[in-house]
Amino acid sequence: MGRDLRVGFFGGSFDPIHFGHLNLMVEIKEKCHLDHVLVCPAHLSPLKQEKPPAARKEERLEMANLAVEDIPWASVSEVEIERSPPSYTVETIELLSKKKSFDTLYLILYEDTAYTMSHWKRPEKILEMAKPLVGTHRGLDLDRLGGISSSVKSKLKEGAVRISFIDIRSTRIRNRLKNALFCGHLTPSKVLDYIDKNGLYSAI
Repeated sequence: MGRDLRVGFFGGSFDPIHFGHLNLMVEIKEKCHLDHVLVCPAHLSPLKQEKPPAARKEERLEMANLAVEDIPWASVSEVEIERSPPSYTVETIELLSKKKSFDTLYLILYEDTAYTMSHWKRPEKILEMAKPLVGTHRGLDLDRLGGISSSVKSKLKEGAVRISFIDIRSTRIRNRLKNALFCGHLTPSKVLDYIDKNGLYSAI
């Protein structure tokens, strides 16, 4: 029998995708010995319904594709883009699990994202189907993991992975683009070319 296929699921708005996202993927993939990472742009995050992404879903999907097209072990999923919003992670993980295209599924998270899990739909169910891998450069602050069950808190703690500190925010990129400032140090050139060609973020 061959070795189990270990796949990481990495969801987000990716508005736009940037080097911080890519670094998280690379470090967790390598340190946790994943075989593949599935990048999944959200149609609309339940936590961002009052402030939806600036770029359209098709644009964010294309930017994600451009960012990972040269990474042999990464691909982009349209499963949330194709569904009606809001994009609940538990529903996405359930759909992916039914396809059985992997042996073990992992949920890739930023540290800051883990702290919001008390607001997620059915977090216990999510972590039953996908083991969390939480990228952190300091270690999780357990006091900030309030409002969730001890089981979820324990799984998040066990899944903490030390990664390099790269503080890049999509908000910062959008603001810099609005002001016509250089962003080549923040996101791949292919993504910037797409943004420029389509006039994204220039009038936020």
